[in-house]
Amino acid sequence: MSGSEPAKDVLQRWRSGDQKAAEELYLRYGERLFRLAEREIGERLRRRVGPDDILQSVFATFFRRTAQGEFSIQQSGSLWRLLAQITLNKVRRQAEFHGARRRDVRAEVHLDDGQFSPELLARTPTREDVQVLLGELETLVAELDPAETEIVRLTAEGYSVGEIGAKAGCSRWTVRRVLNRVRERLDKGMKGDSG
Repeated sequence: MSGSEPAKDVLQRWRSGDQKAAEELYLRYGERLFRLAEREIGERLRRRVGPDDILQSVFATFFRRTAQGEFSIQQSGSLWRLLAQITLNKVRRQAEFHGARRRDVRAEVHLDDGQFSPELLARTPTREDVQVLLGELETLVAELDPAETEIVRLTAEGYSVGEIGAKAGCSRWTVRRVLNRVRERLDKGMKGDSG
């Protein structure tokens, strides 16, 4: 098909089962979205998440949510704006995720930063540390009901709070409440607190 075919028509072909249409949309928008993600990802975040990771996630989300009927594209320009917004949201969520207290990318020390010290290598967890962590995780998972376990699993797979709520059939508030409870329990366990 010609690149002059309106994007909304290509999307309609995909909705009708034409899998080549998905490839056409990727080829049409992928490079621009890659450049957008590359521009928005900071240098430190790029050590953990590349623009190609964002791009794959954008298209996976777009096609999944379009198949579920969440997006209705009436004009081709609307499709670009939607994909660009999804891209910016993905970058923002990754920055928030990797900027969280225990995962903060800004706290990382890299060999090329000139902050390397041999003592960092000596700070490996002991066998006892690993056993304590595994025991804590096992106890935590045993305390969760199946719905809460599913929320934790979807979080580990990288889904957003809204996506988890939709998949698990609960509100965003419930997702956040469960994740906060899990974090608090893990924090207490890692600090050696009881109950």
